[in-house]
Amino acid sequence: MGTLQSLRKAYGALKDQTKVGLAHVNSDFKDVDVAIVKATNHVECPPKERHLRKILVATSAIRPRADVAYCIHALARRLAKTHNWTDYCCFK
Repeated sequence: MGTLQSLRKAYGALKDQTKVGLAHVNSDFKDVDVAIVKATNHVECPPKERHLRKILVATSAIRPRADVAYCIHALARRLAKTHNWTDYCCFK
């Protein structure tokens, strides 16, 4: 049973690295996408403050509405797919 859990963690980490790489290449909102992936990774520890700060700045009132909507949508989509207890307690 421990081996299966280790494989899941390794697979999750590989997916996260792939998402970060794709965000660097394909996204117009590179910083926000990378911060969302790194703040909601599969490691069971609280997200780093710098990633949370980027997300909060991206959703601030001084940003254009379209940018804020993109960030909220990307964050909601990511949280729906990533099943990690620390993500839910830190963002709720």
